[in-house]
Amino acid sequence: MKNIHLSSTSGIFAIALLVLCLSERAAGGGFQIVDQSARTMSIGGTMGALTGDPTAMRANPALLSFMDGPVFSFGATVKVPDQRFYGVSPSTVETKMQAQVLFPPSICLTYTSSAGFGAGISVTVPYQIQTEWDQDWVGSRLVTKSDLRVTMVTPAISMKISDNLSCGLGLELGLPRILYEQRLPATVPGDSTTQPDGVITHDGDGNVSYGILAGIFYQAGELLSLGASYRSHMNLSIEDGRVRYRGMPPQIADQFPEGHFSTALVLPNQFLAGAALHPFHWLNISADLEYSLWSEFKSVRITYSNPSRPDVVVNQNWNNILNARFGLEAAFSDFSIRGGIRVEQSPVPDESLSPGLPDAGGTGYSLGFGYRAGEGLLLDFGYSVIQFRDRSITNSSLMYGPTPGGFNGLYSSHTASIAINVTYSWN
Repeated sequence: MKNIHLSSTSGIFAIALLVLCLSERAAGGGFQIVDQSARTMSIGGTMGALTGDPTAMRANPALLSFMDGPVFSFGATVKVPDQRFYGVSPSTVETKMQAQVLFPPSICLTYTSSAGFGAGISVTVPYQIQTEWDQDWVGSRLVTKSDLRVTMVTPAISMKISDNLSCGLGLELGLPRILYEQRLPATVPGDSTTQPDGVITHDGDGNVSYGILAGIFYQAGELLSLGASYRSHMNLSIEDGRVRYRGMPPQIADQFPEGHFSTALVLPNQFLAGAALHPFHWLNISADLEYSLWSEFKSVRITYSNPSRPDVVVNQNWNNILNARFGLEAAFSDFSIRGGIRVEQSPVPDESLSPGLPDAGGTGYSLGFGYRAGEGLLLDFGYSVIQFRDRSITNSSLMYGPTPGGFNGLYSSHTASIAINVTYSWN
């Protein structure tokens, strides 16, 4: 009985990873969704030093001072990940994750006065992941289904220090949501027959957590603009998550009552530096560097309400990462065309990689366009595809069944994304 309980901790551990990480599967770095608008996606995620997009306030709140009047933007991104696993080693049998469609929305409202004082609020889902595998696949005791996200509400203000210089400050309010499911081996004392696995599900909503966002922007004449921002770490907590069992053998079903769990997670400190060149009035060339201190994520503690289950502490020791993004935008009258490229890293070490968090670094390519459909009305469209580097794991620390050895094998994936935004300006 005790062994059964301990085997389920791998799922809770994966939950912790997933919520914490929910840089995009379209952007490495643990499933942070960088692209909060179609324009952002089209130009490779570069928004640290580009004006004109209200959703960029999440990248750098100082950009608010260079907007004009009231602006409202609404959009959504459709992401279709393709994830495959080959193994467990020495086997090379392919298992394909069931098709998933993610739909992270974004809403933003800003106002900027003629004196350069700006204020805005955005609602986004910057961390999200959703996976579903066959119930009988080789890693089913690690994960069969997950649906994890962090909804972020960001109010921010900015002000001009001079005609060319502004600074901004924002407050981030994060709310995590978890659902995680896996199969659980069952053994009936005194019965030597093989029992079918049961299913254990963890789900819950977290408390509202807080973080700080600060930025600075400098317009160095008509040729160059520079921006930088800092996003503080955020402690996410889930204090009353539910633990439920189903499909356990009737002889022992009463030993698996519904219970509760709690855990605390962290989103990392992040530093962003951006630059944009404007060699012609119709051309923007942009680049961003983002440094994320994922090394802050050293371990996760999970506490259960059932006193017979001890706390679980899992060491992780993730790595800091540096991501680079580049974009190009050409504007012609009422029409703009855009393109971008990004190079992303993953903070997850090989020994911690899980089919519940199949993260990897990779290279992404994007394109898109914008169209001014009327007075104050702008439509933006973006498309992105990211090919992640295959990860061959030989030192996995994840135990997946009764046989010795970790969950070693090859992970291969790519993600395609489409985004659309509607923006209206009253000026």
